[in-house]
Amino acid sequence: MRYSFYGETNVGKVRDHNEDAFLTSDKHSFGMVSDGMGGLAAGEVASQIVKDSVNSAFETAESGTALSRIVNDAITIANTNVRKAQKDKPEASGMGCTCVLLAFRKKEYCLGYVGDSRIYRYRDNQLQQLTVDHSYVEELFQRGLISADEKSTHPYKNSITRYVGHEDIIKVDVSSGPLKPGDRFVLCSDGLHGEVTDTQIAGVLRDNMNPKDCVEKLIQMALEHGGKDNVSVVVASVENDLDELSSGQLSGEIVHKKNSKKKGLLQKFLGLFIDEDDEDDNNDNKKSPLKNN
Repeated sequence: MRYSFYGETNVGKVRDHNEDAFLTSDKHSFGMVSDGMGGLAAGEVASQIVKDSVNSAFETAESGTALSRIVNDAITIANTNVRKAQKDKPEASGMGCTCVLLAFRKKEYCLGYVGDSRIYRYRDNQLQQLTVDHSYVEELFQRGLISADEKSTHPYKNSITRYVGHEDIIKVDVSSGPLKPGDRFVLCSDGLHGEVTDTQIAGVLRDNMNPKDCVEKLIQMALEHGGKDNVSVVVASVENDLDELSSGQLSGEIVHKKNSKKKGLLQKFLGLFIDEDDEDDNNDNKKSPLKNN
């Protein structure tokens, strides 16, 4: 399989500086979003520490190390580095940040997270949230004390219960699963999911295929809906690689076109001929997938 990543961040329409950070890596097939907190420049510092720590963890990981181990260690090391920075700079003692991290290897995804930034998966025209917010309102919801509708309007909706820099030892939620060609994943800070509904996110993914278009439209939608917070979005796309395409692991439509020139006996009997000129025109009009930067 091959993977495409694209990410952007925007300060929003209210805040005067951006405490979010994001990172994508084609080399190591991962994406990350972090949402800082702590006031002044402290949240921005925490997010940058996490970004650097995650990148270093993938760069230095030994070959053959389990992907889940790399993901867990990346966020754990980031937490250690943020805690150290807190102690070295007393003025930043309250800083911290969320972190969502998604990595691919072969036909598997692995994600790790802390806080209320989210990861969604769009598969077979269905959007599913793969993370569970580490927040006060989510705990109330899980205990049956408030409804799903009440979560978005609760006065403590921005109160998170776990984040990078919270404690010396942090629990990272890690999970994994199989990939499917056509999967797309959205990593985002609450600047997106606090302004844009899941239904609206699904609509953008349904109408736009390449990651860059999805990211740009999602951020624009968040700004149009108020842009009250920094907003960061990374979209990852999963496709068949060229080896799989050449071995015939294609959609039914493409396999039919690929084999149409053979004009087997059954095709002749059924009259299922495809005009070669029409087929060439179709191929010329097909758009190639856009890679991320």
